[in-house]
Amino acid sequence: MLAGLPPELDRATAAHLVEDLLPRDVTAAFTVAMIWGHGSTGYGPYRTATILTASRSPKNVPVDATVRGRLGESVEVAREAGSVEGYRFLNNRPGKVSGLGPAFFTKWLYFVTARGEARSASAAPVLDGLVLAWLTARGVPLRAGYTDDYARYVETLTHWGAPHGLAPVAVEERIFRLIRDDGV
Repeated sequence: MLAGLPPELDRATAAHLVEDLLPRDVTAAFTVAMIWGHGSTGYGPYRTATILTASRSPKNVPVDATVRGRLGESVEVAREAGSVEGYRFLNNRPGKVSGLGPAFFTKWLYFVTARGEARSASAAPVLDGLVLAWLTARGVPLRAGYTDDYARYVETLTHWGAPHGLAPVAVEERIFRLIRDDGV
């Protein structure tokens, strides 16, 4: 799967790849989401491997069956009950996956709920440290790791986007573009 990836993995391409891999290969789908999420930081492969193997020394360690199961179940929860319930599942037991915090599990939830369409109205918006800081600076304080705050985040994006016909994920993407200063 890795050999077939394009040199640059944009949001739309990753969304299609994740959808093509689900549900038959949740591990590969998760890996695609993490490649997109980590970008060219350099530590993505190690962090992804530690999550998937549930090991701090992941070299030659197989994917942990419990982790695979929780990721698979998170797909079902998020798709059936929505992004906030997907967040609740991955943020708490029994769905919590060691090493997978809100900044990256919201990236996973985004791809899972986008169902192959990068700007899907049902896609869960990503909430990471950059967005948290941007929102806080604008008077919308949110805390990472709190399901109620994620629900408030989704409600805020819904409210901001509604007058413009934008889904929450489209507003989230515009926030990222403002943060990166690459246009709207």
